Amino acid sequence: MINQDAHDRLIKSRSKLMKGHVGMASMLLHLDLIEVTSSQCDTMATDGKRIIFNPDFVLDIEEEELRSVLIHEALHVVYEHPLRRGKRHPKVWNIACDYAINGFLIYDLGMELPEGGLWSREYRSMSAEAIYSILMKDEEALQEAIDTMGEGKDDEEGENQGSGNSETQDDEEEKSNAGFSAPSVKTGEQVGEIDLDSIPMPIGEVWDAQDEEGKPLSDSEITELKGEIQRAVSLADKLEKAMGTDGTSSMSNRIDQLKDVKVNWKDELNDFLQSSVANENSWSRLNKRHSWRGINLPSKAKSPYGGELAIAIDTSGSVSQYELNMFSTEIQAMAEDCGLDKIRVCYCDTTVRKNEQDEWWDIYELDQGDELVLRARGGGGTRFDPPFNLFNDYSDDVEDVQAFIYFTDGWGDVSADVEPSVPVIWCVTEESYYAERLPFGEVIYVDTSTLY
Repeated sequence: MINQDAHDRLIKSRSKLMKGHVGMASMLLHLDLIEVTSSQCDTMATDGKRIIFNPDFVLDIEEEELRSVLIHEALHVVYEHPLRRGKRHPKVWNIACDYAINGFLIYDLGMELPEGGLWSREYRSMSAEAIYSILMKDEEALQEAIDTMGEGKDDEEGENQGSGNSETQDDEEEKSNAGFSAPSVKTGEQVGEIDLDSIPMPIGEVWDAQDEEGKPLSDSEITELKGEIQRAVSLADKLEKAMGTDGTSSMSNRIDQLKDVKVNWKDELNDFLQSSVANENSWSRLNKRHSWRGINLPSKAKSPYGGELAIAIDTSGSVSQYELNMFSTEIQAMAEDCGLDKIRVCYCDTTVRKNEQDEWWDIYELDQGDELVLRARGGGGTRFDPPFNLFNDYSDDVEDVQAFIYFTDGWGDVSADVEPSVPVIWCVTEESYYAERLPFGEVIYVDTSTLY
């Protein structure tokens, strides 16, 4: 049995948004309302297709706060947050997503967040991916978010904002919505002394996109959902224009910003190298040498470690030579600023292709001024295992390698048992079913248009 009072209040609040926030109200009309128990969600959530809500939370907060949480969830959908988490920790991803949208909600829309809502001038206009990277490196920043969320919790830890669900949902309703749940969190990851699995979810959660049974969407279903979201956003934009809405609060502005908040792959790749390579680079003074490329790097301190970077190039994909040239420029600059003195490159399709010297690796001595040049060899089918097999079989030759980059279009398979002993990042040029299911390493999507 549903809580009709909670349903009615949500519908009335959504209707009130038609005056002044017609774009956001339009977005919400595309999202089904699903009632769940407090064990499934303390407050409210969206998976890109639905608004999932705890009736006690809906009935407990003020009307203005309820409208702000509804817009909050609509913004998660506009920014496609349910589709962008990848392998990031779900709780930290939630915090990052909240920071990414709540500044707009407060400063541009003039809305009021419930107590414990997350916002910061520092993160305004930053992508969720960029904020996530900061939180995963800065224990103090993450702890500040946790403390802020705690301000909106009841005294009894683990209790939701309302009075519980014992009288609002019967067993049949609980069973019917049993599939809807936030992503599981049993990673064992930590930031400093903070156990990421134990931190709370923020108010107004974002969940991974899921089907009617609570299962992850297939690649084709994700593509379909993206299309649905884009059509909903387009309709919202048309409605706002018809109503004469303009300025920073318009859906048109949201669409423009959406284009800007996609993953900054240069920042993510740089973060990966900085965290993987043992060096003495200092962030106390930024290196302006590469600021024109759109990335921030630390000033280079002389590293006593040196070391190598291994790169595998998938030659079966549709990556042009010009894109390879531009990618090599970015990689070399980042490697040098990390204090690496050597880059080794191999090329593969279904097997690793030897060079003209009958060698598996092309070696570039950065400390001797060598210029990294990527020129594809091969061009057959795709298998990701061979470069890792090469790396593992000749471990003595690569003992100085500190990180492994795989540049690919993402369409292929890899066995979990070939995982090397060094950190791996996949630089993928296309979103694919396979890329989201790679058994090891981190995945970033390289927007090849930014290489030109």
